[in-house]
Amino acid sequence: MFTFDRIRAYHVRFPMTKPFRISVGEIREKECLLLECTAGGITGWGEAAVDAVPFYTAETVGSALDVSQRLFASLAKSQQWKDPWELADAFAEYHGNYFAKAAFDTAFWDIYGKAQGKSVAEILGGTRKRVEVGGGSIGIHDDLGQLVDAVAEKLDSGIRRIKIKIGPGHDTECIKAVRAQFPDIALMVDANNAYTPHDFDRIASWDDYELLMLEQPLDEDDLYYHSLLCQRVETPICMDESIKNLHLADCAVKMGAMDIVNIKVGRVAGLSNAKRIHDYLQSYDIPVWIGSRLGTGIGVAMRVAAASLPNCTYPADIGFSAAYLPEEITETAFGLEDGCYFTVPYNTPGLGVEVIPKLLDKYLVAEYEL
Repeated sequence: MFTFDRIRAYHVRFPMTKPFRISVGEIREKECLLLECTAGGITGWGEAAVDAVPFYTAETVGSALDVSQRLFASLAKSQQWKDPWELADAFAEYHGNYFAKAAFDTAFWDIYGKAQGKSVAEILGGTRKRVEVGGGSIGIHDDLGQLVDAVAEKLDSGIRRIKIKIGPGHDTECIKAVRAQFPDIALMVDANNAYTPHDFDRIASWDDYELLMLEQPLDEDDLYYHSLLCQRVETPICMDESIKNLHLADCAVKMGAMDIVNIKVGRVAGLSNAKRIHDYLQSYDIPVWIGSRLGTGIGVAMRVAAASLPNCTYPADIGFSAAYLPEEITETAFGLEDGCYFTVPYNTPGLGVEVIPKLLDKYLVAEYEL
C-alpha cells in the first residue's frame, strides 16, 4: 500500500527556439506543470503537458495548478492506495482536468515501478524493445519552400514518418508540395479540429495524395460527422482530441467514426487509462499510436512506456520537443538510436527519468507545496 507523504508542484517556462504553429494558433514560449510526489520514501515525477493559455486543450498551467491545490493533492493524500489503477478510478469521479490527473497518475506509476524494482513498461505489459518515432509535428508554414525544407531536415535525421499540420488556407497546396518533393514517404496530416462537414469535398480530394492518415479533421465533440467522413473518404481517419476516455473510445468504435486512434497519455488522464483504451481498441483490431505534446523528458518517459504496448502500430510522436526547446532538464535511461528509435528502459525501475535540479531551477517560475 502507498501513502502520498509529500506533493510539490513546479511551474516551468521555456523560451522556444522557434514558434510552433497549428490550426488554432501559435506559441513562442512553452509552459507546463511538473509534479514531484513522494510515497514511502520513494519519489516519482509527473507532468501536466498543458500551456499557459488554452492552446491544444482547454486546460492550462493555471487550471491544472488550481485543481491540484483544491482537490487532487488532498485526495491523493487522503488514504492508502494499492496501485495506480485505484488512484485513477478515484480521480475519475471528478469531471475533466485530464492533464492534471495525468501528472498524478504518472508520478504514481514512477513510484510504483521503483517500489517493485521494475520498469513501468514491463508492468504495463510492454512488448517492444524499441519504439519508432515519427519526429513529431511540423507546424504550419506560410512559405511552402520552408515547409519542404523542414520535411527534408526530418528525413535527413533518420525519421521515416512525416506529419505536417494543416488548416484552412494551409492544406491542399501544402500536401501537394510535400508529396511532389517526396513521393514515396509515409506522410500524414493533422488538422486539430479545423474543418466542418461543409469541407467534405475538399477533404476527400486529399485521397489523391496517398496519405498514411488524416488526424482529427473535425471538431473533437463531433463523433457523428466523423463517422460520415469515414464513409466518404479512402484516407484512414485518425482520432486524437475526440478520445478522452474509454467511453468515448467505445462510442467512436460503435459508430465507425475512425480507423486509427492517437492516444495522448495526458489527454486520457494518464498511463492507467491509456492502457485501458489501448487494450479495448486492440480487441477491435483498431491500431493506435502514442501522441505527444511539447514538454520535458518526464512526458517523453511516460510516452515511451505507453508506446511499448503491442497495439501501438504506428510510429509515436515522442521526443520532438528537442526541436523547439533550448535543452532537456532530465536525465533519462533511454536514448534515440538510428535516428528514429527510442529504447524502452526495461532494466530501469520506474519511468527511467530523473529531473536535474539545477536545470529545473533555471526554468522555474514558481514552486508550490500541495
